[in-house]
Amino acid sequence: MKLFPVIAAIVVAAIAARSAHSQEKKAELVPVKYEGLKQELLKHRGKVVIVDFWASNCDPCRKKFPFFVELHEKYAAKGLVVISVSVDPAVQLEENIAEGIAAAKRFIEKQQPPFRNLLLDESAATVTKHFGFKGLPFYYFFDRKGNWIRFRAADPGGVPYDKLDELVVKMLDGK
Repeated sequence: MKLFPVIAAIVVAAIAARSAHSQEKKAELVPVKYEGLKQELLKHRGKVVIVDFWASNCDPCRKKFPFFVELHEKYAAKGLVVISVSVDPAVQLEENIAEGIAAAKRFIEKQQPPFRNLLLDESAATVTKHFGFKGLPFYYFFDRKGNWIRFRAADPGGVPYDKLDELVVKMLDGK
């Protein structure tokens, strides 16, 4: 008769685990304007922040996205925050905006990154004005004081992806 409480406890634990699993938060793409992105960054003052700008029609962006997921998983406990920002509305042709946004949402749903994913709902002119946007991929790093460094993978003198890990470690160490 002592077996019944054990079996009951196992069943309850299994149901609770299944319920918790089904309630896990799925990654989503949250639309924001430039001001909303600024507010998101301000929430993370005191941490090292990487903002990865990408678009659904950018092959290098999609190929390197898992790299930022890896950095997040490796260094989040030490104070790294990664934020992905789709710029699809700014880079898609007028007739392809809805298609581009849908593709960006599918990408995020498939990747399920463990960090915040934003859709920058702004024009190309606004993106260029605020970010110096010249092409993708590009990304910003913010140190713990909020100072930023802009990198673009294709820029001469830009930090290549294989060196970003070293840079993250230096920034987390305050160097």
